[in-house]
Amino acid sequence: MPWMVEAAPKKASLWRTTAVRLALLYAIIFSILAIGVVAYISASSANLLLRETRIAVDEDVRELALLQRRFGTARMIRMIERRSRRPGANLYHVVGPNGRILAGNISSIERRVLERPGWRLRPFRYTHEAGRRRSAPSAIGHVFQLSGGGRLLVGRDVTSLGQVRRNVRQAATIALGGMVMTVLFLTFFLGRRAVRRLDKVIETTSRVVGGDLSQRLPITGGGDEYDRLSTALNHVLARVEKLNAGVRAVSDNIAHDLRTPLTRLRNRAEALSRETKKAKREEVAMEIVAEADALIATFDALLLISQTQTGARNVPMDDVELRSLVEDLHELFEPSAEEEGGHLSLTVECTPTVRGNRELLAQALTNLLDNALKYGHREGETPKVTLSLTCDETHARIAVADRGLGIDEADRVKVLTRFARLDASRSKPGSGLGLSLVEATAEAHGGALHLADNEPGLKATFELPLSQ
Repeated sequence: MPWMVEAAPKKASLWRTTAVRLALLYAIIFSILAIGVVAYISASSANLLLRETRIAVDEDVRELALLQRRFGTARMIRMIERRSRRPGANLYHVVGPNGRILAGNISSIERRVLERPGWRLRPFRYTHEAGRRRSAPSAIGHVFQLSGGGRLLVGRDVTSLGQVRRNVRQAATIALGGMVMTVLFLTFFLGRRAVRRLDKVIETTSRVVGGDLSQRLPITGGGDEYDRLSTALNHVLARVEKLNAGVRAVSDNIAHDLRTPLTRLRNRAEALSRETKKAKREEVAMEIVAEADALIATFDALLLISQTQTGARNVPMDDVELRSLVEDLHELFEPSAEEEGGHLSLTVECTPTVRGNRELLAQALTNLLDNALKYGHREGETPKVTLSLTCDETHARIAVADRGLGIDEADRVKVLTRFARLDASRSKPGSGLGLSLVEATAEAHGGALHLADNEPGLKATFELPLSQ
């Protein structure tokens, strides 16, 4: 029955995506920082110009003051007249005690400027006598008290300073405006791209929730965080799909393969109820017990496979020396092979250590050896099985090879499923769970089970990663 979904998830909104919000946040932070930097540069530039202006004016004032003390005011005025006519000269304004202009290149000035000696750092308006300046220029200057009651102003035009500030503000406005437009464009472009990818993810997950486990999240191949997340989730979906398929297969196989032993169990129980002889009753009862034990063993194997595949079984992991494990299994199974007239040989090329559970590993290898001794020989021949242990830099491999009929390549995937039994083995005892348990144990230890042609026969390789 398909899963029921109450409502489909809503599509992602452009302005609610993390990419857009982060882009806007970064734009605001960067704008604030940019405004601060522009303000700092503008203030620093203005202060630098003012400092240079004050240094030049102070030096000029000191020279004129020294000239007055040595040679008198008249000599100083003549020097001011010569300097004021030079290109790029400072501003000079000399007035007498009565306020009459005696010399300089300023024809008019604000009255407040000459009220007291000292610096006038607040820009004031003036008019240049030559009329070469634009209207309403501004300047700063130093007022100097002359002997006899007059005043001398030595200043510097700072109209260009205001122009510098305006240019900086204009450039900052243009830059910030362009930056904001670029951020908005990139935000819309990247946001729309992120929204489209999120919509695809939402659509895919909706189908998965609806029961279609074959769906996979889109991967663009760019290797970004979306691709990494999609890859990880696709692995999860593949695992869930495999487990779900296994559950369905187990249900079908239980319904078919366990029907026969349960029917036999019922028939024997019915025969037991009709049997009157004590000896016969005991014989039938023992058969029922044996049949029940076989069913219990089958369900125990199913439970162990499920717990191993899902990781639900809490088994301790420790360093396991595979050489001693393989030698113990060879010693255990060699007498069984000799009883049937066969031979079990052992080849060990290394002494590896893996991280795992010795009990589970022993049970998995026991299943491989048991299958090889049961099914790994032709009719009328004795079993000849080879157990080998080899290694490379990263993995250890335990191989069990026989000289039997082998398994066709098309059936090698089938035999790893639960209750899978090929036609050649249906007449022999077993539940078809041995190789499934081996594969589940290998995957639980980070390894794999490989089936290959032994020419003739089958070669099953149990591969495990070495301990780091």
